[in-house]
Amino acid sequence: MNFKKYIIFLLISLLFLQSASAANTYLVTEHEPVYPGDTVFVWVPIKNTGYGAGLTETLVKLIPANNATDKAVHVLDDAVVIGNLEKWNDLRTAKFKVHIDKSAVEGEYDFQVDITSKATVDSNNDLAATTIQKDMILVVSGTPVITLSNSSPGSVAPGSSNEIVLKFRNEGTGVARNLYVDINTAMDHLTNAFSIVGSGTRFSIGSLSPGDETEIRFTLLVDSQAQTGVYNIPLKISGMNYSSSDYIGMGVAGITDFELSYQESGNSFLLSVSNIGVNPARAVSIELPAQYSFKVSGSTTQVIGNLNSGDYTSANFQVSQIGGSDMVIRIQYTDAGGVRRTLEKKLPVKLSGGTAGTTSKETADQHAAMHSGGTNYTKQALNLAPYLGIVLLGIVGFWQRKSITTMYQRLKFQRKRRE
Repeated sequence: MNFKKYIIFLLISLLFLQSASAANTYLVTEHEPVYPGDTVFVWVPIKNTGYGAGLTETLVKLIPANNATDKAVHVLDDAVVIGNLEKWNDLRTAKFKVHIDKSAVEGEYDFQVDITSKATVDSNNDLAATTIQKDMILVVSGTPVITLSNSSPGSVAPGSSNEIVLKFRNEGTGVARNLYVDINTAMDHLTNAFSIVGSGTRFSIGSLSPGDETEIRFTLLVDSQAQTGVYNIPLKISGMNYSSSDYIGMGVAGITDFELSYQESGNSFLLSVSNIGVNPARAVSIELPAQYSFKVSGSTTQVIGNLNSGDYTSANFQVSQIGGSDMVIRIQYTDAGGVRRTLEKKLPVKLSGGTAGTTSKETADQHAAMHSGGTNYTKQALNLAPYLGIVLLGIVGFWQRKSITTMYQRLKFQRKRRE
């Protein structure tokens, strides 16, 4: 009896081994290709290729063969009854409903098929047994999605040369093959502003699997007359199985610069400031920092407000000049991007009389005396010399009054005798 059961079990196993070897190892799908996020039916054909044995109560299970398959493909109907295969060459198909996870990447996913059935050799003997068919494969085709993940720099200045770095990443679930990036600067408003030098406008980035990154580099020249603003430079990514469009957002910030001049007005040093750049400057302030050649009486900083391109205004200071000719002037402003910046300039200055402001003539004379080796003191002494002589003669006469009286009487006596 036991020997007969063994023969029946071996017969079932041989029967399904034969059907497995005859069947396609790839699962038949409802439609092709199958993408992540799809819910589809798959079919597993089961065929009786045995001789003289019938199959009854046949149950088929579709089971993921490994963890990768288990995470990527969810079998919604994992057990299907296909009934009896009583005759040689009878064929039944097990139909399973599966869902492919949205995060599943492109590739082949392995399954095994478990078949449980009873084999009947004669009316008196039957035995339920399970056989396994392995290496049943479901092919999932992913969808590549190439994104421009980073561009540097995002802002350029007129007349500048810039190294641009563009980084691309495959955020999709499929492999993008033999990719090229084409950058289009041929549009009128772009041609007048930008040009790519040294490497052309087409760049190969090869194939990108899901999660892969790559980058390209090129030199971008900005025309000196480029208008300020934001430019969208088109680019196209294309390959064997992929095509998409994107753009590079590039801002031309322009330059902010100032021209300075001065004027003496009464007791004031009037400093004129003109915005000769292409960008507006907000909250402009002027500072005369501490320096050897100039002395500022009162406030050293004045806020002059906003200056659009071409605007000018003035700041009033009280300044005295000690020496030298270049005045250091510090300009602070907020640029078009909202960044607070500081710019230092030197302005040749020569004040009439060495002063402009509240400094008095007496102070200037004292300063001149300090730096001329005492010349002013000598001049004052010369001016007082006659007065000093008269005083000196008076003192000498007072000391010698007796001798002068005696001499006067003697001269008087001698004159009388001559008479």
